Formats: sequence, C-alpha cells, structure tokens
Amino acid sequence: MVMRLVLAILVLGSLAPGASALQKPNVLFIAVDDLNDWVGCLGGHPQARTPHIDALAEGGVLFEQAHCAAPLCSPSRTALMMGLRPSTTGIYGNLNWFRDLPHYREWVTLPQYFRGHGYLAWGGGKLYHQPHGKFSDPVSWDKQYSTRMGTPRPPVNERYGHGLKEKFSNPILARLIDWAPIDQSVEETADWKTVEGAARFLQQDHEKPFFLGCGIYLPHLPWYLPGEYFEMHPLDAIQLPSHKSGDFEDIPEGGRRMAAKAGEIIRSSGKWKEAVQGCLAAGSFADACVGHVLKALEKSRYGDNTIVVLWGDHGYDVGEKKFAKSALWEQTTRTPLIIKVPAKPGVNPKPGSCTRPVSLLDLYPTLLDLCGLPPNPKVEGRSIAPLVRDPQAEWPYPAVITHSPHWHGPNHAVRSEHFHYIQYSKGGEELYDVTKDPKQWRNLASDPKHLATKNELKKWLPVRNAPHFRAK
Repeated sequence: MVMRLVLAILVLGSLAPGASALQKPNVLFIAVDDLNDWVGCLGGHPQARTPHIDALAEGGVLFEQAHCAAPLCSPSRTALMMGLRPSTTGIYGNLNWFRDLPHYREWVTLPQYFRGHGYLAWGGGKLYHQPHGKFSDPVSWDKQYSTRMGTPRPPVNERYGHGLKEKFSNPILARLIDWAPIDQSVEETADWKTVEGAARFLQQDHEKPFFLGCGIYLPHLPWYLPGEYFEMHPLDAIQLPSHKSGDFEDIPEGGRRMAAKAGEIIRSSGKWKEAVQGCLAAGSFADACVGHVLKALEKSRYGDNTIVVLWGDHGYDVGEKKFAKSALWEQTTRTPLIIKVPAKPGVNPKPGSCTRPVSLLDLYPTLLDLCGLPPNPKVEGRSIAPLVRDPQAEWPYPAVITHSPHWHGPNHAVRSEHFHYIQYSKGGEELYDVTKDPKQWRNLASDPKHLATKNELKKWLPVRNAPHFRAK
C-alpha cells in the first residue's frame, strides 16, 4: 500500500501534460544471460557471429571494459535493478530475494522509478532472476508480457551425449553443462516468443513514454538450439581459446577453489571443441533474438526517440581458466554493454568504443540521467552518461566486483583501466597488468614493484560487507 502511494505521488508530480512516447525518451532495455565477450565487436573469440549486436555497437557506445557487480545471475541482476552493491544488501547468491529483507521490502527498483515518473514499464523474459513469480518482481512492472525463457529440451535419450555428466562433482553444473540440437524452429522457442512480444509492443501506440525490458536466456546453459546455429559454426573448423598449463600455480587457494575442476574435465575429455561450438552457436541464437527486437524498433514510430541498452549480466569462461561463471577473473566479470542514444537537436552523441572501466551498477543512475529524470540519492554507482556523450572523456573510477560463495567470502576484484586486482576473504591476492597480460597468466601481487598500485586499488574496496542474507 505504501509503495503504491509513493508511486502515485511520483507520477502526479512528474508527468508533464501531454508527455508521450514521442516526447520523452523511451528505453529499450535488453538483457542477455551469461553473454561473455564472445561477440564480434569485443573480439573475445575470432569465430563469433553476432552481426546484430555488432551493428548496435557501431551506432552507439561500446563499453569495452564493462564489468558486473557480481559474477552470478541473481546478485548481478539484483544489484543492477536496485542500484546497490551485493556488499551493501547481502544478496550474494541465487536463492535469496531482496524484498524478503525488511529494510528493502519497499525499495524502488529501476523500472519502478521510471513508472513513478510517468513511464509505462513492461518486462518480459529473464530480467531479474526468473521470468515469473517472486523472483521476477512483478511489482516492478505495469505488465509482464512474457513469463517464459530459453529453448525446449531435446528428448531424454538425446541429452548428455558428451558422456561427462557423472564426472562433474557440482550437481548444478552436471545438470546444466550440455549442448545439443533441437527439432523446434527458432520461432517455437520461449526466447523468440519473448522478443516477438517486445516487437508487438513496439508496433503499438503508447500515450506514455515507456521502459521496455526484454530478457533473453541463451547463451545460458544448457545450449539446446535449433540445428542451424550449430551449422553456422562447423565443429571441424572450431578454434579453441587460449589456455596456459600450470596457470594456477601462482594464485591463492581461494582462486583455485573458484576454478574447481569442470574446466579441466572439459579440456581433457576431447569435448572442448564441442563446448566451444555450443557457446558460439548459443551466442548467434541470442544475436538473432536481439536483431528481431532491433528491427522492430527501427520500423516503429519510436526509433528516433528510444535509448537502447544491451547488457549481459556477467561473463562466462569456456575453458580458458575454468568452465562456468562465479569467479573474479576477467573471463567471468567482463560483459558486453552497449548504449545507443538517438541524436536530438542540441544533443550530438559520439558513437565509438570506450575503454574506461564501468560497472553494470552504474546503469540505474545513468538511465535516469540520460532521460532527464531526477537522480535517486539512495542508489550507489555513478552515472556514466558523460562517457555515453563522449567515450574518450576522463574517468578516474574503477569497476568493483564482489563474489561470495557459500564456503567463504565476500571476495572482491577492482578493475582499473590498466590493472585487475583480486582480494580473497581468507587471505591471498592477485594482481594483473592487463595491458601486458590480458589473459591474466602472471600474478604480480607479491612483486614489491607493484605495492603502490595494490594500495591504490585497495582504496576502492567496499568499506562494509553485509552478512549473507538467508531467508528464514
């Protein structure tokens, strides 16, 4: 009741007479689950085929060093939508919901804030941790137009053809790590139906400006896809990512525990090429979904007045160091982020690439800034609108990433433009000069020459680490 009253007051106080989806800037907010840097414009894998994402990057600002707030689905998305760090909320895992915490029960999320300032907010697919139920935060939306995600599973006898399921000690990975073609067409998948729902929204007339969220589940595992996407990436031509034998000899125990054994199992099984093929195929499928929405926007009456934001919730390592997310190296923290702002009289955005480190946590204040809404003083992060307007602008801030698995934490990483620092809660550090060592193979943390660099990066670590929130 209190939340509805607050939203009503905000609407009455901020919706100008005659405001419409053609006057105020709209927002198309596209989330792609587990999308790493294997997209053409980021060059994470030379065989990535993502023409629609690449075209969006050409017309907007591509943030080459965008990093998640947490390298796991729910804490990353919760941080982005709330505008608060995991170390502030205590939401470090996938099983806890922020509104179960009394202090955050009435928190105004990013789409709610837009609703409170006269916007229509529709969401579909995976935007929070689930596309339906409590973990989709129904109160954030005027309407949830799609409550499903992903692709159909193949028949039971056609799953886990790699023969590795019993070798994975982690039951979640054992269930998820699989890839196979499916008989269904692209149009029959839940992800496509989600983007089709967004496309239909864009074909309609709307009296209010809108915030349209569209969440695509692939390339989240398992990689069950229409066969045409596997055919786009022939197995015999697949190039394997870089990997260094003995990579973990100079890192602390905390890092080795995060690495686990899945990567070693995949690499030694003779199935690594198949896994890489599956990931590339899933990325191309997700790109086709993105393209469907972007084409609908281009054909709509809103194309010249809509800010497009495309983001992945975190990276994903396909065998370079490990096989999964949930770690603090760049393979799992770096994710695509593209923001395209249409040109307006007096506004001349500069498309291009930005190498400044930014955080997904910054999206909440950034979108308020770009849409001319009053800032929310309760959120953390900072507006990167200056970098959207000029990708080469000065930016002295690093990105801070937090990961706190159930067995210890929280652990943090700090990514500046030239260095990547990791501090583990149980002791131990890593430091990489990413300008010279982009694969993070040489840990410089014990080198006295870099003591000043470490001390400078440590200044950005969270001052307060909230305890793990566990629902009763």
